Amino acid sequence: MQRTNRQWVLNSRPKGTLSADNFALKEAPMPEPDYAAGRVLVKNLWIGYDAAMRGWMSLKPSYMPPVELGDPMRSFNVAQVVKSKNPELPEGTLLLGMYGWQEYAAVAATDMVPYRKLNRFITPEMALGVLGGSSTTAFWGLMDIGQPKKGETVVVSGAAGATGSVAAQIAKLKGCKVIGIAGGED
Repeated sequence: MQRTNRQWVLNSRPKGTLSADNFALKEAPMPEPDYAAGRVLVKNLWIGYDAAMRGWMSLKPSYMPPVELGDPMRSFNVAQVVKSKNPELPEGTLLLGMYGWQEYAAVAATDMVPYRKLNRFITPEMALGVLGGSSTTAFWGLMDIGQPKKGETVVVSGAAGATGSVAAQIAKLKGCKVIGIAGGED
């Protein structure tokens, strides 16, 4: 097995539009999980790219702490367990979790965002797309907080975005009239 872990790290905080200079490719030591504590080593196969990531690069208060300069850019990933002594996570298991822009990561059930095992019915594309964070945010936000009822009008701001487009579709499925806001005055 290789001894280094290639990572794309946050090199500087973006001012305005992102640029390549905001990131740097570096080689770090290979993670060494505490296998006795149930941790496993995973290899990232798919790396997600979500709108929320732009906020994670900022020092503004948010629901998650900002990515520290020099740390791998935070992201949702689909990864495969490549080394394990944990019977719950045998080698070959596919996981969805927040492992960052890097080749390998050490993973535990106690991570900031706990992993989810993928089953044979959920592809990596689905886990990072329609069943990923943006869609689940739309579902729980609309269904738990909004609680739409047939015949009501639901206004969705950011309706062209990943979360808003799913929220609009869910509201339509619930029998609501949907008004989507997606940009300028038109």
